[in-house]
Amino acid sequence: MVKITKIGFYGIRNLGPGLVQTVINKGLSAVIYEKDYDVYQSGLNIIERNIDSEIEHWGLTLKDKKVMLSRIEHIENLSDFSKHDIDILVESVEERLQRKREVREKIKNEVNMNIPIIFTSQTNSLKDILEESDLKSKSVNVHPVPSVPIYRLVEFFKNDETSDTTYEIVKELFSKIDLKIVEMKDGAGLVGPRVLISTILEACDVMKETGISPEKFDFVMKKGLKMYKGPLAIADEIGLDNIKMWIEELSKIDSSVYKVPEILKNLLDKGYTGIKAKQGFLNYR
Repeated sequence: MVKITKIGFYGIRNLGPGLVQTVINKGLSAVIYEKDYDVYQSGLNIIERNIDSEIEHWGLTLKDKKVMLSRIEHIENLSDFSKHDIDILVESVEERLQRKREVREKIKNEVNMNIPIIFTSQTNSLKDILEESDLKSKSVNVHPVPSVPIYRLVEFFKNDETSDTTYEIVKELFSKIDLKIVEMKDGAGLVGPRVLISTILEACDVMKETGISPEKFDFVMKKGLKMYKGPLAIADEIGLDNIKMWIEELSKIDSSVYKVPEILKNLLDKGYTGIKAKQGFLNYR
């Protein structure tokens, strides 16, 4: 049995908070490297809100919350990962290809640990992230399907050089935290991210053409299509700033399909980034 007790997180942006919450909920520790304390605190606030929501629905207790949050440690230096003896490193930074590559080089040069590296790109292939890097044997990519930890599913990608050891350790991690792996061929934004973005783009078109409110659109999607949550609510959870990045990255695949809609631009111009700002497509005040 592989020993997995501490998971390192390089950043807590994008879908990072959901993965951190899943890790600490299963009794593992999360060591988070995030130099920007405001970003760290914002991610922590998302985790706390999610836990509070579960408490309201009798899924957790206040004691559970205290214990879970005690499993999170914040570090400001990459070298501190080795001091904490982490077993796996998860990248969770902005969804920009160049940013992912910068993190790849930082990990290579400053994190001197022979452990698996999990990239979490929703819109870029593992091949493009790694290029000719010598981290290939230690690396995989996952697309956490929103909203982890609710849907408990990740799309899983490896490259031709991913070692059997890396593969088995990563599989063991997801087994421990009760997330189902769906293995797929490496690619850009497959299934979850692309379908979600397509739905959000269509939602913006429908709202523009018909004047239907975001609340009513999500109501129709939930009740009519039996969705757990409406796509606009999911977008608010992910963060509309992140959604914009996803669209811009996917536009490299097909710029005629993936264009940032005016409705989204207008919301972001007002600072309405979603749940973290208490206003996105929907109002959380």
